[in-house]
Amino acid sequence: MDNQNKSPIKAIEQEYQAKIAVQAVRSFINFSERRGLPRADLLHAANLVEEQLHDSHLLIDVSRFEELVAFASGALSDALLGFTHGQIFEPDRWGVLGLIALTSPNMGAALQAQYRFQSLSGNMGAPIHMLNEAAADGQGSVACVQWVPAYNCSHHTCEMVVTGLIALGRQLLNDLNYSPLQVNFTHGPPADIKHYQDFFNCPVKFNAEYNGLLLAPDLLESPLRRFDKELNSLLIERAESLLARQTSRSPIEVIKDYVIKTLPDHVPDIDEIALYLNLSVRSTQRKLQEYGTSYSQLLDVIRKELALTYLRQTSNSVLYVSERLGFSEQSAFQRAFKRWTGLTPRGYRVKSQK
Repeated sequence: MDNQNKSPIKAIEQEYQAKIAVQAVRSFINFSERRGLPRADLLHAANLVEEQLHDSHLLIDVSRFEELVAFASGALSDALLGFTHGQIFEPDRWGVLGLIALTSPNMGAALQAQYRFQSLSGNMGAPIHMLNEAAADGQGSVACVQWVPAYNCSHHTCEMVVTGLIALGRQLLNDLNYSPLQVNFTHGPPADIKHYQDFFNCPVKFNAEYNGLLLAPDLLESPLRRFDKELNSLLIERAESLLARQTSRSPIEVIKDYVIKTLPDHVPDIDEIALYLNLSVRSTQRKLQEYGTSYSQLLDVIRKELALTYLRQTSNSVLYVSERLGFSEQSAFQRAFKRWTGLTPRGYRVKSQK
């Protein structure tokens, strides 16, 4: 890669730009065409040509996807377009991850595969985290699935992702009436939330602290009806091959994905990164040098972009955000944030909401 004319930080930030797998873009274009929009207009809105939609390895900048969604929503005068699209189950929309999920033995295994191979589907949001939360009634605990966008995305995209998880879960469980315990969205409610309540069949909370779902903890062990051991093994082998190829071609994408997944637990060092990439530390450093950067610089950029996203897209406390980003103390996070933006975290949040 030629970054001769770019500063290291600018080169990293450009590489960091959120991307979405072409399969998801193709699915949305097909859906919008069925709704009556000309395919040529949809391709033009996304700045794509038909041939690109069939390149299974292609990742597209989310800015182009958001322009496509905005065009379709405006043309159809449909403020629920993302929510409606998310309800449609299409395995190919998730790429190889969708096929792995369909053939997995249980929901837990499907989520583990998603955790491992998330970067194959792009980096438009922080990978889903399974967390334990106390139940609202104080009885036991519930499983929490969160999706934190990696950029300032539209409400359509948030609803598309979260609704799509339920549509996928219903297929995996072979239960079209399955409902989570609660659905959360960080954006404000529409004029009428009845459509959401009818689909999810559970409480739906808007202006929530995060986008995501609350699930019964035993759901992770629920057997899946389409489990196919041999096919699942073949698909995982294929995903490992694709991940190795991606590591060779776009190492920053893979490293970033792993760092985001790991930060809530600990800050991974270069040795851990090299082990994940199945490379030596020296080879890992050399790959990063080809992009004119180092691991410490990349880690700093990832933390910065995630911090901006958390403060824009959630109402989580500054302490919570600092912990999710692996800072040992809130004061350390505040100093880093001031270096990144010239503002305090609270000051940035107030400014971004104006």
